[in-house]
Amino acid sequence: MKKVSLVKYVLKGVPTVKKTLLHRGLYGYTDHSNKGKYTYKRKGVLDGLEYKKISDSVLLMDTKDVDKIISVSKKYKIKVIITDLIMP
Repeated sequence: MKKVSLVKYVLKGVPTVKKTLLHRGLYGYTDHSNKGKYTYKRKGVLDGLEYKKISDSVLLMDTKDVDKIISVSKKYKIKVIITDLIMP
């Protein structure tokens, strides 16, 4: 049996700037410099982790990796709801 967690982050009433920063922190983004001449892939917390996106703002992932999501949500003061599950 495998321990997994259902992670839901609540974005209702959050300014657009914070939403963008949270998504960049989680999923990463492509940075363009010198008028688009150079591009850099900035990594997010979820890069290299095994997860499944269930719907908007809901992720299913290993319980051991949830701390990384919590640290990003605390940084941007976003509410996170975590439900632990056991999968066969």
